Amino acid sequence: MSKLSEIGERDIVASLIRKFDPKGNYSLGDDTGILDYGKDNLLITTDTITKKTHIPKDAEPEDIGWYVAAINLSDIAAMGGHPLGMLFSLGLPTSTSANWLDRLTDGIQECCSKHRVPVLGGDTKENDNITITGIALGTVPKNQTLRRCGARPGDILAVTGQIGRGILWERDKAISQYLKVEPRLKIGQQLAESGAVTSCIDISDGLSTSTHLLAEASNTGFQVEHESIPFVPGLNQKEKLLALHYGGDFELLFTIRPDKAEQILNQEFPDCPITQIGYVTDDISVSLVKDDASIPLENKGYEHFRGR
Repeated sequence: MSKLSEIGERDIVASLIRKFDPKGNYSLGDDTGILDYGKDNLLITTDTITKKTHIPKDAEPEDIGWYVAAINLSDIAAMGGHPLGMLFSLGLPTSTSANWLDRLTDGIQECCSKHRVPVLGGDTKENDNITITGIALGTVPKNQTLRRCGARPGDILAVTGQIGRGILWERDKAISQYLKVEPRLKIGQQLAESGAVTSCIDISDGLSTSTHLLAEASNTGFQVEHESIPFVPGLNQKEKLLALHYGGDFELLFTIRPDKAEQILNQEFPDCPITQIGYVTDDISVSLVKDDASIPLENKGYEHFRGR
């Protein structure tokens, strides 16, 4: 019998989707779950972090709290949603100090307060490995819901913010900067309201993996232009190539109808530019154009259970 380390997260998730949603009634595989909520869709998402896998050594508890709240809200943003509230389950060693827990929840509260999201409850349990799970709820009008599927050949591929925050952490140990994810809620909502966006995803496991996920969901291909990607300042060429696959950016990657591209690309979004980085193609492959040459953009983002 195969071990999970031999299967990898992507195939595990695909298997679970086939089991729990064989007819596709619940849109499993998007950034959030979707339930009919009258005129709106109810969005539900969850994400877990553990000390072993996600929390850098010497990370401040306030930054950890912010991070677990922000990455869940990022999923709501990717659907164009308006958050309703959050819940948190905390699995902590019995040796954890009360001060550490207080500082952790200060970070959660800071992020949720900034985005006007109430904390509705949760659960606490003993656990030898720090394990924190967030659950976020939101709504979005049905006719504005952003999905991973929907991209069409000729659409413009664009991204918010900058790519490569994880490389800065790896190189400079900028732990606080790495964990202070900013969920793109307002931009996601504006993109949803525009009617111009045909597909969307948040970049959690790397730009390459996120592009492949959009391609698979829409049954299309993509051409990504390396020179157009807005990398964080200060990366060398080797680091820029690594940044294509490094997780933790939590920016929005999305496609735009060609006739609406100028409207979106020229719109001013506070403190967060939008950059065109490529096109949707019809050849069902994902390529990277660099130095006037086109090469396959491999799906090499982080994959749980495989540890890479």
